[in-house]
Amino acid sequence: MSAFKWTEETYAASVSSRCWWCTPYDNGWPGSPDHGYDLSKDEELRDIVAMEHDLAPVPVWASQLVQGAMRFVPPCGHHSFPGPFLDIVDAIGMQMPPVFVRACFTADPDRKKAMMDYCLCLDAWLAGASADAAAQELNALAHRRIDWTTVCAQLWSALGERTETKELLVERTLLQLRYWIKVTVWRDDPASQFGRDQYLGDYSPDGCLAVENGNPLCGAPSFDLQSSPRIQRIEARLAEICPDWEWFRQRIAAVDCMNLCAPKTFRYLERLLWAIGKERPVSLPWQPVDDEPVPGFLCVDDTYPAHDDAAVWWDAFLSALRNWWQDAPPTGDLGEDLAQRLGDSTAVKRWLVRLFARRLHLLAETGPIRRLVKIGKP
Repeated sequence: MSAFKWTEETYAASVSSRCWWCTPYDNGWPGSPDHGYDLSKDEELRDIVAMEHDLAPVPVWASQLVQGAMRFVPPCGHHSFPGPFLDIVDAIGMQMPPVFVRACFTADPDRKKAMMDYCLCLDAWLAGASADAAAQELNALAHRRIDWTTVCAQLWSALGERTETKELLVERTLLQLRYWIKVTVWRDDPASQFGRDQYLGDYSPDGCLAVENGNPLCGAPSFDLQSSPRIQRIEARLAEICPDWEWFRQRIAAVDCMNLCAPKTFRYLERLLWAIGKERPVSLPWQPVDDEPVPGFLCVDDTYPAHDDAAVWWDAFLSALRNWWQDAPPTGDLGEDLAQRLGDSTAVKRWLVRLFARRLHLLAETGPIRRLVKIGKP
């Protein structure tokens, strides 16, 4: 075996170089300094690539795992947090890449059904129905078993007096939500089970979102929402009558907010509807506008991980990964659980666990997940 040398050529040829999507290292050896991180000076990464070099060669399953599920581990945490991260650990332990990756643009059926409940609320408001009329159906048939009488009353109150601007903003939001319900995929749902009766943009068989999230076998199409004449009419009118339309447009169409896979999708929807009721921007965690708090009128606190719990879990998880690849005894329930999932220690597994831990450290320093696990800016 040739002696290991830490060079651009060595790094580029490594499997370890192929899992950095959504981090500064995704720009490669020469591009990472442009984003404030110089991977050529990352001694931890150097040692990881050296571990890979000693394997010679990397097993096919490990290479597939790095370039698939590990590369596409969701940068915001996913609505099923911490599931996607444990999936990687399970895959390493079983020495088999997962068949389905819980990544961006994936949302389980329960998530879709929960959003459909709120879509019914908005549809009823648009139709001019009373809050009581909407609540009667939701209390009887909704997927989410909550106090819909209170939720609907609070939503109608938050939206306030009906105006053309509010109606168009609610309609545009509703169409965007239905788009995400239709287009996000799951193990048994390649955009084929939900929204099949709704035209939400031209069909695009080659615009597969699944290719962009590590699920090329899912075979899901995409839909060009902006090609819809209905969307075009709504947006053209809003551009005429809504002074803050550009702010609303960006919030409604924001992939990292309104996509169902995002952990706090329902909370962002709540903020957006509050802003529609005010007909002006409101503060977002990364974009403060004023000090007025947005109340929790949609009863969605149980739809996303608690920040404090997520932060504690994250620290313990990274510590457990480090202990395991260093062959240190496991500590705590999570350490014991990880040790059981990973099974016997091998050189390949230790390299993968160390690589995964480095990926997560970098992701937490630079990616949107830092907001969920309380790293850096809130």
